[in-house]
Formats: sequence, structure tokens, C-alpha cells
Amino acid sequence: MTRSRERWELEDPELVLQSIDDVCPLICGRIVVAALELETQEVVGASVVPDPTEPQPCWDPYDASARLRGVAVDLVPEPRGTPRGWSPITHLLVTVVCREGRVIDTIAEHRWFQAWRYSNHLTSAIDGDVYVVTPHGWTGVMDQRGGHLPRLRPRLALAPAR
Repeated sequence: MTRSRERWELEDPELVLQSIDDVCPLICGRIVVAALELETQEVVGASVVPDPTEPQPCWDPYDASARLRGVAVDLVPEPRGTPRGWSPITHLLVTVVCREGRVIDTIAEHRWFQAWRYSNHLTSAIDGDVYVVTPHGWTGVMDQRGGHLPRLRPRLALAPAR
């Protein structure tokens, strides 16, 4: 028996993650937010979110929420008022955490759910799952599916000149 898919669930997360990688390369240390058409799940845009831990010694959920709000407003159209109320939700926002380590969800991924909760982006989008991509593959935090591709590319080091 097949169950119906939740609005935040991806039909084919591997394909979506590959499409995100094509638009905004998944590089270790990046947090990427992608906007997908809700019905088709086609990636319509992606942007790197500055990591809130960079300039600060610890995670600030309010700063993270503000950063997500800025990215959401840039990627997704504002809702429009109609005689029947607000326009419908048209997009899904997916967060991708690119890091070293094992392909398991950690606090590094879970904290983005709280940041989305308080982002108050007021766009025509809902926030979806948070995915982790490592050199070994990917997995979704709520989705819990995973795979080997896409994965982070190994860092290329230049050989010293002799």
C-alpha cells in the first residue's frame, strides 16, 4: 500500500539534490537553500546562506532565522491578496547542509528546523526537509532516505612546485 506524500516530502530527493548541485554547487561548509515549485518539485533557484556560526563563537538561532528569511524572500515571490484571501502556497524551501563526516543527521542539521520556525519569511512557500550531504553521500533528516550520489567532491589540492 502506498501512502500519500506530505507537502514537504520530495518525490525523488536524489534528483532534487543533483539539480540543486547543478544550480549552486554543494561544497563542504556551505548551507544551501533551494526553492522548488511545489507541484512539479522543479528547482527554480538556490542560494548559499551565510553560516551563523562563522562570525560568532556559538549558534544564534535568531540570527540564523534572519538569514533564512533573507534568502526565502529573495527566492520566493511574496503572497498576493485576493478577494478570497491570500494566494496559495506555490513553493517548497529545502535546506542542504554540506559537511564532512558520516551520512547521519546531527545537531548541525536539526538546528535549522528551529531557525525556519522563527524565520517569519511570509512568502508563498513552506519550509521542507533538511538534507545533509557529505563526501560519502546524503540523507534527509525527516525523510530518512539516503544515497551515495550526489556527494561532496573531494577537495583538490595543488601539488607543490618543485
